[in-house]
Amino acid sequence: MILKVDDTYHRKVMNYLKKEPDFNLFIIGDIERYGYDNYFLDIWAGIDKKGRIEGVLLRYFEYLIFYSQGNFNIDEFSELINSLNYLEISGKLELLKKLQPKLGIYPKRIVNFCVLDNINKLDDNGVSIKPKKIRFGNINKVAKLYESIDEFENTTVENIKNGLKTGRGYCIEINKKVVAMAKSTLETRTHAMIVGVGTHPDFRNRGLATKCVVKICKEIINENKIPCLFYDNIEAGKIYNKLGFKERGYWGIYGK
Repeated sequence: MILKVDDTYHRKVMNYLKKEPDFNLFIIGDIERYGYDNYFLDIWAGIDKKGRIEGVLLRYFEYLIFYSQGNFNIDEFSELINSLNYLEISGKLELLKKLQPKLGIYPKRIVNFCVLDNINKLDDNGVSIKPKKIRFGNINKVAKLYESIDEFENTTVENIKNGLKTGRGYCIEINKKVVAMAKSTLETRTHAMIVGVGTHPDFRNRGLATKCVVKICKEIINENKIPCLFYDNIEAGKIYNKLGFKERGYWGIYGK
């Protein structure tokens, strides 16, 4: 059966999610920040006949995240998901593929999920320019950098501010212009997601964004947290692998 859980199930839910804390960064982070009693967030758990959790579904506004360690009641979760008003559902790719025939969803984006596995490989190749912390005072410059990078969707100053509430960011300025950056978001007690890594087209292949990534990762590691990230660009993947990130699997984002 599937139950909508509250804080009385907190320990049980967290113990289940923390068996794969890397993949559950989003769900764990939302629970840590918002708890179980919010109009915009709901959490359901599939419970087997022995009272053990076999799957967790989170709703954050119109977005869903599903997780299971593999064996779950596909029919019950499909019925619940089909009853909800949502735009996207995310999760480990193999799980979404199991649900896909019953949900009528389609893949919008599939990315590699990586975790920093070897901290000894974190190397900025001797780039001498020192990254600056992204603060409210230079956010406008960061937003202009987003506008110059085709891979990024339209990002507003407000979006950047909101992202920094759950993470941190560093950028490199040349001639008073932000030309490279990297940020973290969704930081929990144990993990942090690296996002927004980019360089202005006129300043690429100089290791500037890598310098920002290394700076953030070293900070995160010093706080006993593990950096992780998504990528779907082969060239970016080569850089992350060189820095010590290792693929853990695929993450899917599916739409209705």
